Amino acid sequence: MKISWRIILVFCSVAASCAFAKDEDFPKQLTVGLIATTTVEDTEKRWQPVIDDFARYTRAEVHVVVSTDYNKILAGLKSNAIQVAWLGNKAALDAVEDQHATIFAQMVKRDGSHGYNSVLITPVASPIKSLADILANKGVYRFYDGDKGSTSGYLVPAYYAFAKNKVEPERLFKQITTGNHKKNLQAVIDGQVDVATNNTDELDRLKKEAPDQFNKIRVIWTSPLISNDPLLYRKDLPAAAKARIEEFFITYGKPKNPASQADVLQSILNLSGFQHSTDAQLKPIADIAMFGLLRSNMYDASLSTEQKQKAFEEITARFGKLSATLEMARLR
Repeated sequence: MKISWRIILVFCSVAASCAFAKDEDFPKQLTVGLIATTTVEDTEKRWQPVIDDFARYTRAEVHVVVSTDYNKILAGLKSNAIQVAWLGNKAALDAVEDQHATIFAQMVKRDGSHGYNSVLITPVASPIKSLADILANKGVYRFYDGDKGSTSGYLVPAYYAFAKNKVEPERLFKQITTGNHKKNLQAVIDGQVDVATNNTDELDRLKKEAPDQFNKIRVIWTSPLISNDPLLYRKDLPAAAKARIEEFFITYGKPKNPASQADVLQSILNLSGFQHSTDAQLKPIADIAMFGLLRSNMYDASLSTEQKQKAFEEITARFGKLSATLEMARLR
């Protein structure tokens, strides 16, 4: 089924509109952007009850944009086509650096964990048993990487698995294909690739929903903990609107609310709810991103010494400013 770019949900009947007047300082329409880590249809289905409740709570006309393309959600935030969004930490860092959006909440898992992990996976029958096996066989294996906007699919393994071992994926693998978590999982399950990136959230969901498929996968490397994904809204929303949006998400799934909300959250990413957060949660991701850019610059054979120095100065200045912004967020 083809999902429309924009799914319009109108929740107020004529009678309800008479009974409940919308606040004048709250937008009559809001668009929520969701990154699809599986498929557009699957993500929209899992989030739809939240969107329905959100529209009822705010008494606004709510639109939804679901995409596998991180850049589409980021562009929507920048252009004000999207006002509220769920993104991974890397994409959220781009949005915050662009100065159009800010973090207001963070996902909370049912087990109380504060994060998840990036992983490298192979088919269970693969001769690859560890990352060391890959590093020792340059030009042998096929690799499914993640979108460059993905934290666990690209940024974290690029840093911890490859950069820290002083290797470039482009020089290590025989072939590299870019996909999202769903495509990468399926490629490994079908034996179409030797190794791929993914994360523990997606593997936990696969183990629960399709254990036979999960048993076809072997995890050969696990990253340090990554902070749970954030929710963002545009900075220029009215203060009252921000407060109501925060209140909705922070209280969603709490015991005083319908029990069905807890089931909805569990189906998304085994969540128990959301907690307050700020841009400060992105500081470790900013450090990794800066390191990656500096390292790429250092090993770029197409650049002269002067060009590398100039790029070094630009990168350090850029991330110095960004780090200051993220540190200031701790005072909020």
